[in-house]
Amino acid sequence: MPEIDAVVRDAAVTTAGYQGTPAPDQWFGGPELTANVPFFERTVARREGAMVLRDASALVVDSLNYGILVEPWAAEGYQGKSGSEESGCHVPAPGPVMSFGSAADRGGATNTSAGRFPDGADTDSNCTDLQTQAAATLSTASAAGATNIKVSSVEGFDAGENIMIDTGANVETAVIATVGTAGATTVGTATDVSATVIPVAGAIGFRDGQTITVDSGTDAETAVVVSVRRFGAATITVSAPLTHAHAAGAQVSGTGITLTTALTRAHANGSNVTDNVPTPGAPNRYYRKAR
Repeated sequence: MPEIDAVVRDAAVTTAGYQGTPAPDQWFGGPELTANVPFFERTVARREGAMVLRDASALVVDSLNYGILVEPWAAEGYQGKSGSEESGCHVPAPGPVMSFGSAADRGGATNTSAGRFPDGADTDSNCTDLQTQAAATLSTASAAGATNIKVSSVEGFDAGENIMIDTGANVETAVIATVGTAGATTVGTATDVSATVIPVAGAIGFRDGQTITVDSGTDAETAVVVSVRRFGAATITVSAPLTHAHAAGAQVSGTGITLTTALTRAHANGSNVTDNVPTPGAPNRYYRKAR
């Protein structure tokens, strides 16, 4: 009879969790990292839980909460941390805590991690000891020669940082020149001059107050987002009337991430964009922005 929280592992799964080399030599049981839960007639993915490390005498030697504060007794650090989705010291989960839409919209979790940085740092505060790897997905396909990519999230990415785009034989590295805003979609139905509400195919990644680009060529224009409707018929409302008409299928996007050099390969919509892969058996590698 398996014990509660015993490891259940499916070796056939190759699109989630750490998939690099060397292969892990230890496995931890416990709550599933991602739970699909109902939310206003939709299904969302929540990533949260707790992890406890015990010694041979079953004494707790380390512990953390990830995603949100799940088990206060297992958290380390100040428990009154405030802010959006904050509830005390915890480790951000790789990828968003709660996400909507398709798997591509949610952002990939393959080869993403959180770890102590600098390696082995332990001041008994999960607020500062652990660093989360920046991870996103391409919101639209990128062609070889492109110097700008549209991504599902810009959280954790900074100018001057090395990033990896895609996986496997198609992976390539690039250096970030500037970090803009997230999101990429298309106009859902044609919009007229003076419209302030843009019907879109999807609104994942867009945020109030961000600057977007609508269409291309001579019809291209920029606008500032006032509000985003992500449920039902997705729409983006902008602060000023549009100055051009836009056909269905025209691109709507954030400013994305601009690279210092052009891409050498084409990359499909949904491809992973990360800053560092996990390094089991070696010091952790994360990027921490200078303050």
